Amino acid sequence: MRANHRKDLENIARQMILVHNADALIELVLRTIVSNLRVTHAGILIYDKTREEYVVKISKGRHGFKIPSGFVKVTKKNPLIEYFTNKKRNFPKDFILFTKIDEYIRNSKKSRATRAFLQDLKVNLSFHQARVCVPGFFGKDLIGILFLGDKVSKKRFSEGELGFLSVLASDVVMALKNAWLVEDISTQLANNKRLFLQMVATLASSIEAKDKYTMGHTERVMEYSLDIANKMKNEKNIVDWGKFLENLKISALLHDIGKIGIPESILNKPDSLTDEERKVIRQHPLIGVNILKNVDELDEALLGVKFHHERYDGKGYPSGLSGEDIPFIASVISLADAFDAMTTDRPYRKALSLREAVAEIKRNKGKQFAPDVVDAFLKAYISRDIEK
Repeated sequence: MRANHRKDLENIARQMILVHNADALIELVLRTIVSNLRVTHAGILIYDKTREEYVVKISKGRHGFKIPSGFVKVTKKNPLIEYFTNKKRNFPKDFILFTKIDEYIRNSKKSRATRAFLQDLKVNLSFHQARVCVPGFFGKDLIGILFLGDKVSKKRFSEGELGFLSVLASDVVMALKNAWLVEDISTQLANNKRLFLQMVATLASSIEAKDKYTMGHTERVMEYSLDIANKMKNEKNIVDWGKFLENLKISALLHDIGKIGIPESILNKPDSLTDEERKVIRQHPLIGVNILKNVDELDEALLGVKFHHERYDGKGYPSGLSGEDIPFIASVISLADAFDAMTTDRPYRKALSLREAVAEIKRNKGKQFAPDVVDAFLKAYISRDIEK
């Protein structure tokens, strides 16, 4: 019997390491206890540091008592908590057996306070229909208490089973601390990501404030880029597609950030640019990279910022890349950027019609634009009735 417990303990310990959601972890543990020890029900009281009280998270079992998660809360002064945390209470601390409480009461005839404490403890255990309670400590802190109902067979818990529960409770606490840490980190990252995306949006709007002819340009390029990329999901060997789309979104919003460093006289010039002015404006991808290069989260997105003016035939800038050497993220933004430029009034020309812009993109397939990106663009925008 003990060998089985040891094997099950090793199996659940391996599984617990991989579970980074506290509620899912507790669910796994209680399911294992109920099936392994064949008890009517099992639950766990977990310390909630924000409330400074212990809360029943989950109570499971096919046959026994079930307590809704969060329904029962007890304070640090509750007898069930004090039994394990009050050093003045001279009782075995590894676990509580309901059947032992009457024995403790009989042995405490000289102390009314102790008898009253044990009677209150018995009432608390009866409320949970708990026959065994096992503490889980992290250092000196009581993190949780496992409680179990009767065995379905009505047999007593063996020493091996109680030992199994003690070791399990210790492992559960370690796994819970790990899960809470991961959850805290995830929350912080989510908060930071929201702040980061707000910063991106602010930067993007600052570009448009300088270039009055591109109002709404970055938002449209982002939308077009996402539409094109989503038509290519099954063609590209990208492991984390969600992460790629996130980087694409950021890169599209920031692709023209370098225009902050370009004189407004050039950006808003109503006539064609001179060769010298064209050289200046062609610096904006590299200016953008210099502005953003120290932000670690932007490593992937910077590829779109830097290379969105490269051409498939190698005649683009700033590096003269060609073909598959151009990062995919940049190829997508390049087409989206060009399409929006074609269909928007600019200082030096009127907007093309949608039909004319699509025809221009088709003509430049394999020249300015990557062929597969053009195909994806056509799939995305024919569905928007562009060619009708």
